[in-house]
Amino acid sequence: MQTSLLKRSGAILRRLAASLTVLALTACGTARGPEVAPLANAPAVTATPGAGAAGEYRISRGDELNFRFFHTPELNTVATVRSDGRLMLPLLGDLQVEGLTMAELTQRVMTALAPQVKRPDVTINVQGTGAQRVFVGGEVVRPGMQPLVGPMSVLQAVMVAEGLRDTAQARDVLVLRRGTKGERQVIGVNLQAALSGVDAAQDMLLQPFDVVLVPRSGIANLNLWVDQYVRRNLPISVGWSYSTGSSGVGR
Repeated sequence: MQTSLLKRSGAILRRLAASLTVLALTACGTARGPEVAPLANAPAVTATPGAGAAGEYRISRGDELNFRFFHTPELNTVATVRSDGRLMLPLLGDLQVEGLTMAELTQRVMTALAPQVKRPDVTINVQGTGAQRVFVGGEVVRPGMQPLVGPMSVLQAVMVAEGLRDTAQARDVLVLRRGTKGERQVIGVNLQAALSGVDAAQDMLLQPFDVVLVPRSGIANLNLWVDQYVRRNLPISVGWSYSTGSSGVGR
């Protein structure tokens, strides 16, 4: 019975050998990890020098904005950005404001009021901010939500998540983002280049509600595959003798 079991185990090992060879060559023959398919209908873009580096404040959901009109104080109001990214203003109704800078919103309000108000000069201040946050997931030690209380880069967010796991592929970090018009974006970040100092601009600044995803490396995927489909399924133990350089079955 033991002989039959060994024969069946040997056959399993031979069938797995070809698959393991292909997987090992794929994982070790390239420095990059597995390709990650972008979200449906989401353009994949690459981080460029200076991307997000301006640090200019952008309006987000939950922000409370104070509008003060110099020549028409009767239009003065305080409005809160709703969950749909809009707010209500006198004479203008609903405006889409999420993602705009203060300068952009000021220009938009003045342009929209120009046909109705002779001198639509306005100043806009942030009276209160909503609960801005980012999300970090994948191969980090402590994935989860992080408050965004000031300028924060991808590397800083990863450090708050207690760093990368040994299984992380730092060259292929993804930042998932919603654009100002609701479009989805997938931004590739080579965090390894930022860590080594080769390209510090890769460490881009995050925007509210960005999702940072650190993928698993090719070697880590190979180890996981071996663990799931070899070690846990073979009816006998498989070992390797480093002193003799030969494999051992049933030791």
